Amino acid sequence: MPPNLNLRYIISAAYLALTPLAQAQDNIAINPADIPPAALKTARFYAPDTDFTRYAFEDENGQRIYEFEGRDTQGQHIEIDVWPNGQLQEIEMEKSISDVPISVRIALDAKHPGFKPRFIEASIWADGSTMYEFEGRSPDVGFLDVEILDTGRAIKHLASNPHR
Repeated sequence: MPPNLNLRYIISAAYLALTPLAQAQDNIAINPADIPPAALKTARFYAPDTDFTRYAFEDENGQRIYEFEGRDTQGQHIEIDVWPNGQLQEIEMEKSISDVPISVRIALDAKHPGFKPRFIEASIWADGSTMYEFEGRSPDVGFLDVEILDTGRAIKHLASNPHR
């Protein structure tokens, strides 16, 4: 075998072996006792009546984020994401269509008439802005996953699949 071909095999093998280590860690379950007190305090502040049933972390761009999941007093899924220092990153809450601002519903209907959401989630960011994510079926593209800012102006298609 030519020497440069051996080198290619070695580089390929090294890449395959090391790639999982370089990827972000996502949704790793942890014990609540291992969470920084400041992060836990923030999660409880933003969801005081929530009984958290899952504690996890993810590493995003080399920075750890703690995730607290549970159900709110209405039984809807809620997730609070907090930096180790206690700063809020995001609050994700399951919503119904009646909870969505009219400007967002108008933007969704204008872009995808007849869209039927099966799942709606509001993501409230630390700066106070809210992004609504809709998953469902649209007559023009089939399955659709779309995000719209609370202003109704920015529309981002995350996924579409006519066969799903």
